[in-house]
Amino acid sequence: MSSQHDQPPPTDAVTGGKPGTATDAGVPAGVRTAGMWCLWTLAIGAVVYLAVQLAVVLGTVVLTFLGGLLLTALLRPVASWLDRTGVPRLAATWLVMLLFLVLLGGVVYFLQQRVTREWTSLRPTLVSGLDRVRTSLVETLGLPRERVNSIIDGLIGQLTGGFGGGAAGPGMVVTGATTAVTVAAALVLALFTAFWLIYDGARIWRLCLRIVPADRRAAADDAGNGAWRTLGGYLRGTTAVALIDALGIGLALLLIGVPLAFALAVLTFLGAYIPVVGAFVAGLAAVVVAFAAGGLTDALLVLGAVVVVQQIEGNLLQPLIMRRTVFLHPLGIVYALTVGGLLWGIGGAVIAVPLTAVVYAIAVALADRKGGEEAEPRPRGLRLRTGGASRADVPSNDGRPAGAGGGPSRRDQAAEASEGS
Repeated sequence: MSSQHDQPPPTDAVTGGKPGTATDAGVPAGVRTAGMWCLWTLAIGAVVYLAVQLAVVLGTVVLTFLGGLLLTALLRPVASWLDRTGVPRLAATWLVMLLFLVLLGGVVYFLQQRVTREWTSLRPTLVSGLDRVRTSLVETLGLPRERVNSIIDGLIGQLTGGFGGGAAGPGMVVTGATTAVTVAAALVLALFTAFWLIYDGARIWRLCLRIVPADRRAAADDAGNGAWRTLGGYLRGTTAVALIDALGIGLALLLIGVPLAFALAVLTFLGAYIPVVGAFVAGLAAVVVAFAAGGLTDALLVLGAVVVVQQIEGNLLQPLIMRRTVFLHPLGIVYALTVGGLLWGIGGAVIAVPLTAVVYAIAVALADRKGGEEAEPRPRGLRLRTGGASRADVPSNDGRPAGAGGGPSRRDQAAEASEGS
């Protein structure tokens, strides 16, 4: 006979769990489910935390690759068009990259020449304008003089020391040189990435798909294609909106007579790639320059022009151009900009919205759902009338319209009779 110690411990009759374990009958089912959810949440949170920390450490590499990806989405359609017209793929890639570099270098050189030349005459006017603002804030609005003087004096110090106006110490020279080298290296790596993605992107994508299990390869391919279409559509739509904004703001500045109109138009164009924040910064810069050059009247005119252009953009251009491209709620855009800015600064704010749109497109494709705003399901058989819905329009439990007394309708009875005959 076996002893009492040889017998197995009692188990739960329902779950089969041993006493003292998570499946013990003494542990409620809700507590067991909550515990499992907590464990999975902690595991997922740890993975996300490690991924974010790795992205912060490798911030320059991540931003460089994403910048090359954005540049590829912007330039690849041009290279593909040249390829279709008979230009060899390698020659088309080189031509597109060289045209982009010439355009970028020309804009930077022209801005540097114009800003440097006009800033010398504009700086004294801006300093006197800030002195007028100081007087108005203290004497008219009654703000504390010490606080106002601290802010205004700091701004004047930045203005008088910027654009070659002050001597730079050795530390500033070293910092500037290091920043320039870092930016140049990142730009070269981004251009290198964009070149190979434009020239050989299809083969690179096929190589990436080879590491995906065979039964999931089609889903991954669909998700990647959907994400790529979303990214390309976002960049093309944003570029179109940015061009229209820059033309509108630049024309208004020329008509009002504000200096640095071309530079401010370029700033408006670049600011369009940072939703919400970019438009505010570009408009604020235009108002400040107008105030420095022409006083309060010109500043108010520029402010009105900026508000009109931004209203046209938000209520007309964005719905028409971007509606079928990116499906993100403004709340999601704001939080994406916040997270991107906290992680990687201005570069993170630039890539935050397109990256979020791409992630959403991938999630939608993997979930086998159509992108975009889905129409709300309409209740079957329920029609609103002036006198209310009749009983024949309300579906019964089996899905068929309920007639008088809840039985089948006359049409159903006639169909059953014809089938029986």
